[in-house]
Amino acid sequence: MRLALRLVACLALTVPTPALLSAQDAGPSDWIHRLDGPQRLVTGDSVRAGDWLYTRMPPGWHLTTTDQGVSTFPRDVMVQGRWGIEVELFLFPKPSDEPFGIVVESNDPSGPDGGAALRFLMRQDGMVSATARHGNTEQVLVPWKRDSTIAAHKGGVERHVLRVLHESGTLAFSVDGTEVLAVPTGGANPRAVPGLRVGPGLNLHISRFDVITPLAPPRPRPSGAG
Repeated sequence: MRLALRLVACLALTVPTPALLSAQDAGPSDWIHRLDGPQRLVTGDSVRAGDWLYTRMPPGWHLTTTDQGVSTFPRDVMVQGRWGIEVELFLFPKPSDEPFGIVVESNDPSGPDGGAALRFLMRQDGMVSATARHGNTEQVLVPWKRDSTIAAHKGGVERHVLRVLHESGTLAFSVDGTEVLAVPTGGANPRAVPGLRVGPGLNLHISRFDVITPLAPPRPRPSGAG
């Protein structure tokens, strides 16, 4: 877990500024997108290998990946202190086994490599994980594990609500209202940039991406949790 704590400290040292977040060269202007590799941006109904799709579809938007994954971040949004990110999404039929979830990064997300990153992920089989990345170094914080409250994808359009909550020295990841894993922060309180991670071969409708500011006193964590 030492890399995770160093990573959180790194988030504090490499905070993006609004000016950096405004530097975007392609794609929809209200979000910053970083692809894993070259892809063609399309906005219609037809998506072929080598394409990725971003379409406004109120409420929310639709995002489809093919050969490459994408990390995407709302412009000029940063979090610090006690905060939460909650995402409501719908996973469409025939998803790949690649993960999707919430990512928290430092540095300028519009750069080719992003910055220090924490990823809270789930897959279509109902398993969840957390990873940390800094440069070329990646560490699995929580290996892929199954939670009895999350069912595997059954083939239709399925709704999930993902949440990452930062309070009481912990980043806690919840799926559909149940906390499934937690990562200690060592008391660090950096500013950071929240976003979404969508792996290759996924078709999602994202209806909400909400930044939460908790006002009530935090709930005590169970002994030994996080």
